[in-house]
Amino acid sequence: MITISQFEDKYTQNVIDIVLHFQNDGTRPIVSVDDQPDLLNIVDEYINKGGNFWIAKNGETLIGTIGIMPYSKEIAVLKKFFVYEGYQGKPNHVGKKLYDVLLAFVKENGYKTILLDTPHNTERAHKFYEKAGFREVKEDDLPIKFSHPYKDCDFFLLEL
Repeated sequence: MITISQFEDKYTQNVIDIVLHFQNDGTRPIVSVDDQPDLLNIVDEYINKGGNFWIAKNGETLIGTIGIMPYSKEIAVLKKFFVYEGYQGKPNHVGKKLYDVLLAFVKENGYKTILLDTPHNTERAHKFYEKAGFREVKEDDLPIKFSHPYKDCDFFLLEL
């Protein structure tokens, strides 16, 4: 049974594993936990600052992640949105389920703008974000600067 729940510290290594699995797939420069220290402090960096971080599990196995990191009362950044390949799309739709939980949270908490970064070569992700209403923007056109593990990436913005 697939469930979505708020992150707990006991899943830190599982989250790191899924994030690095996708980030270091051989199509981009290698990144590590050192490049994204928020992975070691999810409760402090996301939840305690007014954002949140969710995990999807099949039974006790972590299969997906998504987080929202606040930058102001109205702007937040979608981070660490990953779903293992066998759970993407039909019949599970784990990505959509994770995103729907995040979207309900941002609306309930009054965020007006959601930003994200994603590598150039992630066409499937780009299609997902565009279908969800995000538009691609240049980094210089973002309302804030935020950390991201790749220097060469695309940026998306959603106005609610």
